[in-house]
Amino acid sequence: MLVALTLLSGSYTAAAEPAPAAVSPFPDIDYYDRVDALPFAVPGGVWFLTPNGQNCGIWRRGSFGCAGPIPGAPQGTQHIGWIDGDRAVHYDWTVAVRFPNSQAQLPLSPFTAITHEGTTCAITPAGGTYCERGPLRFLIEATKTWLSASWMDLSWTELGPASCSPPDNPGGPCYS
Repeated sequence: MLVALTLLSGSYTAAAEPAPAAVSPFPDIDYYDRVDALPFAVPGGVWFLTPNGQNCGIWRRGSFGCAGPIPGAPQGTQHIGWIDGDRAVHYDWTVAVRFPNSQAQLPLSPFTAITHEGTTCAITPAGGTYCERGPLRFLIEATKTWLSASWMDLSWTELGPASCSPPDNPGGPCYS
């Protein structure tokens, strides 16, 4: 009984509430209208114009990007995207030099999404441009641009030199 009273009369420390998780800026496009990509097809992929004046496309192997004003990027930046083989979405000169020279003919409307080669792009209700391919994504709004986190970057480990020990001649030379 004494133990029970001691436990019941002991002081309790209130646990602090965890900080709320940051709200993702990326839209949920699951319920946007899907448009047929065929009318948007031009040489070099599927291309569309945005309400904010970008020329955006999806091309070879799901590469995606936009050319035009990129709010929040350094002055003079005119390209943003992910090109097959890149490790992250980015905006810099390497995107610009590999960007196709295609020009969109049709605008994509708010609340619509277009998919080509495994990549989906959409126009948000506020006129933002959103593109995604798995965890690779960006959102261009009227005053700022969001990129997917660079957590996709892998740490490089230096490997080598390789040991040379042929199975049929342990310790022998690699090449004879």
